[in-house]
Amino acid sequence: MHVNVSEMVGESTDSWKGAIQSAITEVSRHGKNIVGVEVINFTANVENGQLVEYKANVKIAHTD
Repeated sequence: MHVNVSEMVGESTDSWKGAIQSAITEVSRHGKNIVGVEVINFTANVENGQLVEYKANVKIAHTD
């Protein structure tokens, strides 16, 4: 099986899990069969002392 890897940044206003899922959903929309995900980094935007956007840098392994 030939596996490709795409690097993505997922974003969510709710959680880092939601940010990861948004990246997976985006790759899935292009007809890719996802077989794994590696989380590289977590970051967030802060406004007025509150987390307002969660971000996850991920590598998504997929087959075509």
